[in-house]
Amino acid sequence: MRRARHVRRLGLVLGIAGLGLVGVWSYLRGSLPRSRGVIEVAGLGATARIVRDADGLPHIHAEDDADAVFALGFAHAQDRLWQMELNRRIAAGRLAEVFGAEALETDRFLRTLGLYRAAEASLDHLQPETRRILDAYAAGVNAFLTSGRRLPPEFALLGVAPEPWRPADSLGWAKMMSWDLAEDWDLELLRLRLVGLLGEARAAELLPSVPSAGPTILDAAELPRSRIDGLLALDDRLRGALGLRGLDVGSNNWVVAGRHSASGGALLANDPHLGAQIPSIWYLAELHGDRMHVVGATLPGLPGVVLGRNRDIAWGATNLNPDVQDLYVERLDPKDPSRYRFEERWEAMTVIRETIRVKGAEPVQWAARATRHGPLISDVLDDAPAPLALRWTALDPDDTTFEAFLGLNYAVDWASFRAALGRLVTPSQNFVYADAKGHIGYLGPGRIPIRSGGDGRLPMPGWDGAHEWVGFIPFEALPRAYDPPAGFIVTANNRVAGDAYPYALSNDWAPPYRAARIRERLEAGIAAGEALDLAAMRSIQGDQLSRQALELLPSLRAVAPSDPRRAAALALLQGWDGRMARDLAAPALYQAWLLHLTEVVLSDDLHGDLLEQLLRRRHPSFLAAILTEAGGRSPWCDDLLSPERETCGDAAGEALDLALDDLEARMGRDPARWRWGAIHRTQYAHNPFSRVALLKPLVHRSIENG
Repeated sequence: MRRARHVRRLGLVLGIAGLGLVGVWSYLRGSLPRSRGVIEVAGLGATARIVRDADGLPHIHAEDDADAVFALGFAHAQDRLWQMELNRRIAAGRLAEVFGAEALETDRFLRTLGLYRAAEASLDHLQPETRRILDAYAAGVNAFLTSGRRLPPEFALLGVAPEPWRPADSLGWAKMMSWDLAEDWDLELLRLRLVGLLGEARAAELLPSVPSAGPTILDAAELPRSRIDGLLALDDRLRGALGLRGLDVGSNNWVVAGRHSASGGALLANDPHLGAQIPSIWYLAELHGDRMHVVGATLPGLPGVVLGRNRDIAWGATNLNPDVQDLYVERLDPKDPSRYRFEERWEAMTVIRETIRVKGAEPVQWAARATRHGPLISDVLDDAPAPLALRWTALDPDDTTFEAFLGLNYAVDWASFRAALGRLVTPSQNFVYADAKGHIGYLGPGRIPIRSGGDGRLPMPGWDGAHEWVGFIPFEALPRAYDPPAGFIVTANNRVAGDAYPYALSNDWAPPYRAARIRERLEAGIAAGEALDLAAMRSIQGDQLSRQALELLPSLRAVAPSDPRRAAALALLQGWDGRMARDLAAPALYQAWLLHLTEVVLSDDLHGDLLEQLLRRRHPSFLAAILTEAGGRSPWCDDLLSPERETCGDAAGEALDLALDDLEARMGRDPARWRWGAIHRTQYAHNPFSRVALLKPLVHRSIENG
């Protein structure tokens, strides 16, 4: 009898669980996009068709361009509504409404920054046709919201009901993408900390963009260490919470002239490496209207193709990383903290009162303050002895960047391509161009400031009027190239122009390794008489050879095999050609050694958060310089905490021992069983459920990489 009761109870539990699973399955299935049939919605001028291919990608056909982007808005909402909802809340500083008090710090910062206010202001500077496209897209999103379809599960789990989509939501997220692609202000603070701790000369060696000679514009003492560290930590938390920017990401693109291609048309390849996440930042689609016929990568929340091609041209982009952000240290009136000093007078701050709604708590009142230089981003910290204002082009009300990207959808040749990009403010990108006639080109557009004093590498005094922006690099003077003699153009976040270029573009370029390798592959193919095609472009994109490894590897191979463990590990490097194949052990050993070498070299000079900042950024160019300096006797390699004088060979050996400890802990004591792919994995995180232990297995992906 008792056994029977247990069986009945078990059956009841299993039945309830089964019903629950059926309910969950039914809900999830109901939230999937409808891909068949006819949906009648208000707002279309005529009929629009969304045809899904075998991969689920939408191919949109409409009689009018506005109807095409209406359908794109509908498709975006079908597939990516939670992503769009989260993104617009990020830009507007409205995360605490969903996540409660833990998001309050982020909201305060974003409200102070004022991206959404800037997006609203920029709407008034757009042309009527641009507004028509933005309005049509918003109408398409809202048509889905009112279609009665079930919302994605994130809305139910978090108790969120989406509001109607607004054009400012689109522009706000575009500005947030600009924030992701800019890191000038936090590098200014990092440089200032390094100068204050190490002095100008050593800081210049560690970060070569620090000037090694000349007067210091601002003494590090003017900006307390707590303020610098607090803002750097806040930026790290913000980017981590928002899922922005990955580790060591970088983009590549190149174009090959028709005379070198198998088809006679120009070739373009682009792999923009933004942060990996689920779902992807990008969304592939085709749009066919009355004038528009484009295919490529769109951004959910924005109408039009951002990177792609039409019938006449193709375009791609990598981050130019220009210096378009400056920090100003302001002086407040001791008698009236609502005023600040500029030249010989006190000026009143702009103050915007914000109400931040917080889930599960009372609303929080917040005052977003700004000077003539921009928002006081330091206000988000509890202590405020040195107010910091941020000047940034994305906050200019006359930002017409969206018109530039929309214009690319309609460009038919080099002239119209340049004309479209003449409307771009930020983010400045390395745009490459290819057309059906075999021509290629490059343009680095954007609003890049000219300064009356200083070079933007360090925070500047805001009170003396001697470090103001006095204009922008003229459009016709921005870097460009058209049909160069080499027959190809390569960009990989590397330095754009040499010393002869008359304007300051950036203080921070990526190391040249990726660009050099791409050029090497293209030059080899052309020299061999190959007719380059798409397969050749894919091969270059998948190339695994690391020129960085080839440069630094001799220092690792030179470590003495002083014990059996070292000898076994160093044997892994015999015959290794620098290819980062995931099934090899040598790349794992090299990368672990490189990471620990940076730590060994810097840990006696830097400490705490500052050391972590430098370790995260990696500095292969710095390491390459010191390993070959003065016969391997760079002062950087000497451990200040020991009485002996260590060489770089000693540091390389210590780093190898630490790397072996690390690899053994992660993959076992047998080097023959080590694999680079086992420890080099791309994390595709869902925001926010990858941070929820119960849900992470359902939404998070970790994939081996070479």
